Order: sequence, then structure tokens, then C-alpha cells
Amino acid sequence: MEISEKYELPDNNFIKFETVKKRVVLGNSTSPKNNFTNWTTRYNGSNTKSAAYTIDAAGVIYKHFDPIYCSTILNDIEMDRESIMILLENDGWLIKNKENQFINWIGNIYNKPELIIERKWRGQTYWAPYSDKQVNATIQLVGNLCDEFNIDRFAIPHNTKIDDFSTFNGVIYRSNINKNYTDLSPAWSCENFKYKLENGKYD
Repeated sequence: MEISEKYELPDNNFIKFETVKKRVVLGNSTSPKNNFTNWTTRYNGSNTKSAAYTIDAAGVIYKHFDPIYCSTILNDIEMDRESIMILLENDGWLIKNKENQFINWIGNIYNKPELIIERKWRGQTYWAPYSDKQVNATIQLVGNLCDEFNIDRFAIPHNTKIDDFSTFNGVIYRSNINKNYTDLSPAWSCENFKYKLENGKYD
């Protein structure tokens, strides 16, 4: 497993405070490829709503800061301190226009070759897919982080909201935290990821 530090963030884009980790949280970047780190251009360069890692569609893992530290991406002090955040390159929900084109949330036409997933969930119907390389890279990275930080190799088998994480140790999705989040989307197989992570399997 190779990890790139090409987009390492400066200190003012995360919270440089060491914390004990209880969980890994997976979410979407909702950004085009190689545009993960626009964090540095917001709030006069002092934006701390960042992630320790991102994984692009080709399965390349980018490390942005040491995961012993944290950010403010989850808008919850305790959750942010106890979590390692990983964002996957993905456009998230899509809308079909009158010309049968799919449009992402920023209004750009989605024209990638992979099949779009159709499933009604949280007010949306069409979802951008995750690549097999991305899934495998996520399994490897999450498995390594669980071993390094003594986090249970236990992944939530669904992407719906859970009320209480105060004692939970393992792997969750941002959509488990709040019903307003749509990541990871129905395009992600929670059960497949759970099985492969917990059994150390990837292609």
C-alpha cells in the first residue's frame, strides 16, 4: 500500500492536538479529482474542516496530516477528536435533466463511464459509483489504521443514522452520524466492505 503526501496540509488546516482514536469515519469528497485540498483557500487559509486522508477513484491514497491529530469536519468536538476522517473521491448524488444527462451538485455534467446507481434515498435517486480500486484501497488503509490505533475491525453494516456513538469503537459512515449527510451513498456496499475489512480480504 502506497500513501502519497503530495497534498500535505499546513498546520493551520487541522487541529494539532493529539487525541485517542475510537473510530474511523468514511465520507465523500464531493469534489472533482485532485481538488480535495481546496481547504487551504477557505477562511483566509485557516479552514480546519479537513480530513486526514483522501482516496481518489484510481485508488491512490493521500495523507494530509498525521491521523493522531484531528479536524473540525464533523462539527462535533468529541466526535472530531475521537475520529480519523477519510474522504473518498465521489460526486455523491446526481440529478437527471431533460436531456437525460446527469448533473452533479455543482451543476457540472457527470460523464464518467461507470454505471450510475439508481436508488431512492434521503431525497435523491441517482448516485455516482465508487471504483473497485477505491474500495480495495479503503479496506487496506482502514485495516492498517485500525491495527495502528487499536480500533476494532468492526464496520457498521448500513449507512443509516445511529443515535449514540459514545461507546462505539470501529468504522462508521458520515451518514450514520446525521440524517442530512448522504455519504457514503447507496452506491457503496456496506456489507461487502464490512466482510472484507473484518476478514482482511481485498483484490
